[in-house]
Amino acid sequence: MKKLINYFAMLLVVTAVFTSCNKTETPDDPFPSDLIEGCYIVNYGSFGKGGASISKYDFDKDEINNFYYKSQNGGNELLSNIQYALPYNDSIFLIGNASDQLITVNPFMEQSLNGVTDKIENPRFCIADGDYLYISCLGANPDWVTMSDSYISKYNIITRKVEKKYMIPGGPEGLAITNGKLYVALNYKNSIAIIDLTTEDISEIATPAVSSYFVKDNSGNLYVTQLSTYNNSSTETGIAYINSVKDELEETYKLDNVSTSYGTMIEANFDFSKIYVITSAYDANWNLKGAVTEFNVANKTFESENLISDISGISGLAVNSKTDDIYIFSAQSTTGVGMMQIYSSAGNFEKEYEVGAFPVGAFFLE
Repeated sequence: MKKLINYFAMLLVVTAVFTSCNKTETPDDPFPSDLIEGCYIVNYGSFGKGGASISKYDFDKDEINNFYYKSQNGGNELLSNIQYALPYNDSIFLIGNASDQLITVNPFMEQSLNGVTDKIENPRFCIADGDYLYISCLGANPDWVTMSDSYISKYNIITRKVEKKYMIPGGPEGLAITNGKLYVALNYKNSIAIIDLTTEDISEIATPAVSSYFVKDNSGNLYVTQLSTYNNSSTETGIAYINSVKDELEETYKLDNVSTSYGTMIEANFDFSKIYVITSAYDANWNLKGAVTEFNVANKTFESENLISDISGISGLAVNSKTDDIYIFSAQSTTGVGMMQIYSSAGNFEKEYEVGAFPVGAFFLE
């Protein structure tokens, strides 16, 4: 009997150890994909007048909820206009202005902490690296000409504090990180700024026009939109290609009327074989008409100059990496209902939905 008891005791110990190891190796997922998977539309609202929201589109169920953030936060609405959203690890960082702040939510869109406001003035965009978030800011009192007081905030995600400000005149907008360097698109200066994240040295690459946003290819090199704006007109609009090893602008691929809006204006598909760029111009009746042009990365040419066209009030785009569908956002005003139209990668219209006020882009969670 004693041997039998010892045998069962040993079996219980082994079973307990095995079970414990299994729990350690395969912990429960706090954010299961069946609950969070979907497309999340960032609706900016009206500057200084509210109306910002996050819509959720469940593309598997073909259902949309235009009050998703509000329903996930006990009926509370966003108190800042959301300029941009970045999913990173188990958080989504929302860049808000009017009032200026960084808002952090979990993948259920639940906010449990107050937004961070210190040393974040007129924020535009953000990107993450390790424990840090880099935020482009126009500064407290931008002059909208030289933008001499603009900067990049280095925000510690763990301590929730801005540790440093890098002064970057010229109006920083979109950001990209590759090869240990932060690349900064300047929207008021014909230049790309580069911050070495190890040495913190700052340098610049001259560009033929002002810039807005980047996409990074599979080798870590960058494409960036080139714009003609009211303050900085240029005939060299299109997308520029930056070799991030040499830190040289190697080529500019010309395209007329690249959009100067602040929504998502350039996106690549999942395998980076195509880059989509929004163009827009006013017609004779001052109606803003937009189109999506397709750039073939292998051939380095714009193959479909109007892959998708005649989008009134175009304000952003996104690409679903699961389906390769193209999501186009538009708004006739900053206060009325926005629209999301879905097209196939061939440019064929599939469906459309009403979304929140002034949608500027979207992100996807899996």
